[in-house]
Amino acid sequence: MSNNHDKLTRRNMLKMSAAGVGALALAGCSSPAEEPAAAEENVEEASQEKQNYIWLCAVTSVAFWIDGREGMEAAAEELGVTTEFLGPVEYDAAQQLKTLEELIATEPDGIMIFPADTESLNDAMKRAMDNDIPILCVNSDVSDPSARYGFVGPDNYQVGRQGGQIVAELLGGSGQVAIMTVPGIEVHESRSGGYEDELANYPDIEIVDIVNDESDPEVGLNVATQLIQAHPDLDLIIGTDATAGAAIARALKETGKDGEIKVVAMDRDQDMLPYVKDGTIDATLAQNSELEEWTALHYLYWLRNNSVPAFEEAGWKAAGAPQVPRYTDTGVSVVTQDNVDFYIREE
Repeated sequence: MSNNHDKLTRRNMLKMSAAGVGALALAGCSSPAEEPAAAEENVEEASQEKQNYIWLCAVTSVAFWIDGREGMEAAAEELGVTTEFLGPVEYDAAQQLKTLEELIATEPDGIMIFPADTESLNDAMKRAMDNDIPILCVNSDVSDPSARYGFVGPDNYQVGRQGGQIVAELLGGSGQVAIMTVPGIEVHESRSGGYEDELANYPDIEIVDIVNDESDPEVGLNVATQLIQAHPDLDLIIGTDATAGAAIARALKETGKDGEIKVVAMDRDQDMLPYVKDGTIDATLAQNSELEEWTALHYLYWLRNNSVPAFEEAGWKAAGAPQVPRYTDTGVSVVTQDNVDFYIREE
């Protein structure tokens, strides 16, 4: 991927396929006695070069995925494999399932999935595994852990708990709060639940509304504006998805409420970070997205190539012991005015 990050906007990122990088060429000379071994290595390299891994996303039209794609593509370059970034433009569980079923027929070397919902993909994911296609979930999980070999991403419930502690500190333990989220999506349900449970420890903090922003910037702007108008004593708005932060900040500026209503957002979209820098957003919980997809692609590669030598001859599948962690928590980092410059990309 190019370093010209400004070209990766919300829409034009859809036109870019994940960068595929060929295997490194072998160098050096060999003696006649070494030629058979060298030939075998060349065959192995050629086979490796053909390996292709898929990231099947629930929604591809949000800029949040840029960081994760960078991580995936960096891992692809290191491993000498190719990658593709696929999925519906907007949240569409039925379309995601259809794409997964089509992918199974093409037999890719591994698939990482951000599921549109917790239930609909389980059976198809198991079929993929039965067809020797390694499957992982990233960022958000499915309801049946046996439908994937592992999960890579933050513990989203604990992210909500951590965010709730920040909210309580910002409010001094008292105030009115609203939450903008995406109901029905596991990652957002878990975060919202974490916020609710943490804030329940503060009897003087009231959650006055929980609304659906559909993970869409324009819907988020409208919803945030409505919240501000409906709750004149509102003290703070929480966003659990990547688009909510900028939408809330825009609404606050348009209504003249910036500086009056505090904001705790999620993730680190480049269109949101300037609002952290100018103080409109007090804090955002940034996922370690590059690490997430970088790790996930390595796990898929290990599974495909039996890289972990625990069962060298028979392989992990025959032993029934997948050699990747069942759960990998990549965590979040708190971004404020104090450290936001580390996250803002240069043009």
